[in-house]
Amino acid sequence: MTQTGSTMPTVALLAAAHEAEALLGDRVAAAGVELSRPPSFGIDDETRARSGLLIRAAIYTAELALRAAEPALDTGTPGLLADRFVSAGLLARSGLAAAALLRAEEHRLAAALVRGASEAEGPGAHRLDPIGGEFASESFAVRAAEAARTERTGDPLLPLHDLSAEDRHALFWQVAACLADRVLAEGESEDALHRTAAAAVARALAAIDEGEGIAPAAMRLAHSLFTAGELDDSLLAGTLAAGRVASLAALLAVRAGIGFDDARAMLTDPARFAVLLRACDVERGIAAAMILALALGLDRGFGVDPAETAATLVEAYIDLPVDAARAAVRRTRLDLHYRDALAALAGRRC
Repeated sequence: MTQTGSTMPTVALLAAAHEAEALLGDRVAAAGVELSRPPSFGIDDETRARSGLLIRAAIYTAELALRAAEPALDTGTPGLLADRFVSAGLLARSGLAAAALLRAEEHRLAAALVRGASEAEGPGAHRLDPIGGEFASESFAVRAAEAARTERTGDPLLPLHDLSAEDRHALFWQVAACLADRVLAEGESEDALHRTAAAAVARALAAIDEGEGIAPAAMRLAHSLFTAGELDDSLLAGTLAAGRVASLAALLAVRAGIGFDDARAMLTDPARFAVLLRACDVERGIAAAMILALALGLDRGFGVDPAETAATLVEAYIDLPVDAARAAVRRTRLDLHYRDALAALAGRRC
């Protein structure tokens, strides 16, 4: 994906980032299929197992909410829908698998970053957690959102408000269909049941506060820090070393002027990460350390040496004009179909 050797032309660094984006898009598109069939080459066993648990937990949470919303759906033993959900092909028709995969991989990356960081690398992140002061409420909201995404055992969770509105909508309607199908088998009137299911979905979705998710909380803190002139390079480096991936995505999103999800997606590959850091005009030495840390954190022990990949990217970093990096990053704000069409017309895929 990245070129090796003493130099990497500017165009090659951008091309490596575009290629990484394409590979990520292909993987996310296939996530539902891959996670609902026997183990395949694309997803390792640990990530697959974690994703599976997150998927089952999300389905169970949606089921409980719907059963509580409408007594007519509150039949049978709770917690038995996941197998039917997957066997019916519903997982491949929603974004739940992709969201679970992203959360599982974010958790793995965070743990790897913390293991790889030295004690001297983390202090910058302490500024995300001021005791008192003007950012205390925003910081507390981020910590509360982070806590809601992690079990007491340290395992990851996928709160429903962390799903996109579209994916959450699909999940509740799909789980409602599973519940309704079970009730229909018991001879319930179909028209009345469908109205009941619709009412249950509406009530359950309305009870979820999107403002409690990690993305809005982290973005609020990032905007406050940026306005106060405190969103500097050392804060970025410290946040990465602390393994606070979602907070780092928000900080970079605000500095680059893009969305949270777009910035977080760029943390899945060192080449895309390098372009994002360049778009934020991060000082070369700090960027080099961050690129290396991310490359090592993402490494799964096969393929190109992550340190070699990082070194190649760092060599090209300073040669990539900030304006060119910003233009490449701003493309993420475009509609996906529009962006893909532009890339196809330009003779490349991104």
